Amino acid sequence: MKFKLNILLIVIGFALLNCSVSTNAEEANIKLPTIMCGMCETNIVDAFSNTDGVLKVKVDLENKNGKVYFNPQKVSLAQIETQISIAGYQANETMAVKEAYNKLPRCCKVDG
Repeated sequence: MKFKLNILLIVIGFALLNCSVSTNAEEANIKLPTIMCGMCETNIVDAFSNTDGVLKVKVDLENKNGKVYFNPQKVSLAQIETQISIAGYQANETMAVKEAYNKLPRCCKVDG
């Protein structure tokens, strides 16, 4: 019985923690005009795998945009755009880092 109670308390604790994180979150819509394929989507999501403060990333290939949910006390929109540009893609008005773009697979390039 104590084991079940402990598990229930842990689950409730995580639920409360998730609620408090989401209340601090902001949502940013980012134009991604240079994404071309599913690999681009994966590359952008993976670019944030170790970024503190980025809670969730969604990429919409068809509409060439993305939504990033983030904690503005830990990361700024400018830092998010820079991270995408370092991955080789344009983010809003922040141009892709040329060296990173050149390393992308052919399918991920605008002229590919």
